[in-house]
Amino acid sequence: MTKKNLDIVKTFFEAVPKGDMDAARVVLDDNIEWIEPDVPGLWFSGVHRGADAALKEVVKPTFEYVDDFSIKADEYLDAGDVIITIGRFLGKGKKTGKKLDIPVCFVCTVRDGKIIRFRAYHNTALWLDVVGTAMRKAARCNQ
Repeated sequence: MTKKNLDIVKTFFEAVPKGDMDAARVVLDDNIEWIEPDVPGLWFSGVHRGADAALKEVVKPTFEYVDDFSIKADEYLDAGDVIITIGRFLGKGKKTGKKLDIPVCFVCTVRDGKIIRFRAYHNTALWLDVVGTAMRKAARCNQ
C-alpha cells in the first residue's frame, strides 16, 4: 500500500508546478485538512478545509505572487500512511523580482487513495521578503 501512497503524493507535487489543478485535485480528499504556518500577511496562512478551498486559497494564488513557481521535491520518506516530502519552493517574486528558493517539508497523510491531511513547514519570513511588503500591509489593515 505504501508505494501507492507514495505515487499519490508524487502525483500532487508533479501536477502543481505545471499548473495542472485537475490532476492535483484528483488526489486530494474532498475534506482534506490543509495546514500552513499561521502568519499574518501571507495568503496561505492557517488551516484550510476541503480540497477546493485548499486549491483556491493556497495553491492558485501562489501563481499570482510568484513567477515560474515550482516545487522541487528532493526526497520522499515513506512511512506507510504518512509520506514526508522534503524539497524547495522555487520561482521569483512578481513585485520584488527577488529569487524564491525556500526549503520546505510537507507531511501528507494518505487514506483510501487520497491525501486527507497536508501539513507544510517552511520559512515564512523568506516568503514575506520575496512577495514584498504589500502583503504585510494588507495583513495589518485586515486585523
